[in-house]
Amino acid sequence: MIARLAKSFAANNGDLPTLYRTLIASSEAWVPTPTKFKTPWEWTISALRGTGRRDVGALQIAALQTQLGQRVWKPGTPAGWDDVAASWAASDALFRRVEIAQRLAAPLGQTLDARVVAPRIMPASLSAVAAEQIARSESPAGAIALMLVSPDFLRR
Repeated sequence: MIARLAKSFAANNGDLPTLYRTLIASSEAWVPTPTKFKTPWEWTISALRGTGRRDVGALQIAALQTQLGQRVWKPGTPAGWDDVAASWAASDALFRRVEIAQRLAAPLGQTLDARVVAPRIMPASLSAVAAEQIARSESPAGAIALMLVSPDFLRR
C-alpha cells in the first residue's frame, strides 16, 4: 500500500485529493481487524474513553505514562516515540498494563458491565474467545480489566 501511495503521490505531483482516493481504494485501509499495537498513550486514552472515565481520581496521568514506559514530553530521541509493537509489547510492558487496567477497573466494577461495553467499543474486532473470557471473569472489575488487556483492545 505504501508503494502504491508513493507512486500516486509522485505521478500526480503531490496532489492530495488523488492520494486520498488511492488510500480509500486500497483494500488494506478497510481491514476490520486492528493490526497496530497501541502505544501506552493510545492505550491509556482508549481505556479511559472506553470505560467512560472522565475523572481519573488519584491516578496521575503523567506518572501512569512513565510507569508504562512512555514519559510525557520526553521521548528518547528527536524522532519521537516508536510506533512498532516490539517497543511496547514486551512481557514487562504487558504486565504493567495489566496492573494499571486493574487500577482503572477497580472503581468501575459496580457501574460498568464489560460484557455490554466490550462489543460496543470493539464492534469489528472483539473475538469470540475474548468475549467468552470477559463473560467468565470472577468479578465485574476483573471483567473490565480483562477487556482492557485483551489482545483485541491492545490493537488499533
